[in-house]
Amino acid sequence: MTALHDTLAASHPKLTRGMVWCRHCGRNQNVSAPHALAAGWPKCCGFTMTIDAPEERDVRQEISR
Repeated sequence: MTALHDTLAASHPKLTRGMVWCRHCGRNQNVSAPHALAAGWPKCCGFTMTIDAPEERDVRQEISR
């Protein structure tokens, strides 16, 4: 990976934990944030997975989906 992707991945605590979640089915997956930023973010159930853990999400966002 490039230094840019490494720098970006280290810039936010949610990226540094290396975990993403599917908002549809709840599946989680370990990821390499620098790799995902460079090659494409993981998808599940046809949607891009989120760095927001279920307990971190705003309930209003979940209802509006």
